[in-house]
Amino acid sequence: MTSSDEMRNLPLPQPRRPREQAGGTAITQADRLLARIRELRYLSDRVLDDHVVGPHGQNLTVAEAHARAGLLDGLIELEQVRGSLRHRRVNRLTRVLTLLTVTVVDLPIMVWLASSVFNVDWTAPLGLPLLISLVISVLATVGAATALQHLGHNQRQHKNHRRQLEWRKLSTGAKLSLLTVGLLVGLMGVVMFVRVYTEGLLSGMNGLAVLMAVLVALVMVVSATLVFWTAFRDGSLEQDDLRHYSECVRPHLAAKREYEDQAYELGCQYDLLRRHAEREDAIGAPAE
Repeated sequence: MTSSDEMRNLPLPQPRRPREQAGGTAITQADRLLARIRELRYLSDRVLDDHVVGPHGQNLTVAEAHARAGLLDGLIELEQVRGSLRHRRVNRLTRVLTLLTVTVVDLPIMVWLASSVFNVDWTAPLGLPLLISLVISVLATVGAATALQHLGHNQRQHKNHRRQLEWRKLSTGAKLSLLTVGLLVGLMGVVMFVRVYTEGLLSGMNGLAVLMAVLVALVMVVSATLVFWTAFRDGSLEQDDLRHYSECVRPHLAAKREYEDQAYELGCQYDLLRRHAEREDAIGAPAE
């Protein structure tokens, strides 16, 4: 047998299988993953360009709001390190006690006062006088507490680093506001004192009437002062702005993190497909 006959008897070289057949459309899957990864990275980059509304009505991007939140956080942290108490928040227990004082102490006393004024017959209380007494009591209690809370909240801008008010440094408007608070609290105490003292005289307890009237009036004054003082000591204007910026930025940063996590997971899948394709190339390559 000649050499030419031997060459004719050798098996013919088989053509390489296409990547789609060997790897189960690996190229198509890798291309789709890569496109999706680029899309997620684009969306992640665009999140910081979205617009939010600032605490004073400003039109800001998420990046600008996030930067301002960082500056405020640094300022508050610096003042607290220096010993300032101006930014300290009131704890949750104090807020709960204030709410309980208004609902458990002030409201029942107001109901008793209004029922006495409108002559509610407690032997048969159901009727228009009781309804009017309840409505007036709720309006008076909620209105007074809301007014005191609002005035105390507004006075925080005049708070020094010891969480106190300095009368000499207050503006005329701030002084008038504090005088309004004092007048409102004092009026509540006087009304309660007069009413309880009158009831005590009518019941014949002249000696005990004064003590009871002073006690009830003191409770009302302390309760009203607690509402104002809790609102006054609860944080600062800078903390309000920081809280607003944080609430605006938080959902956008969460979306950015979600895009980045999805891109990372798909990137891992893309690396696996690429390595699998490289192994298929190495296995299917003709030997030299």
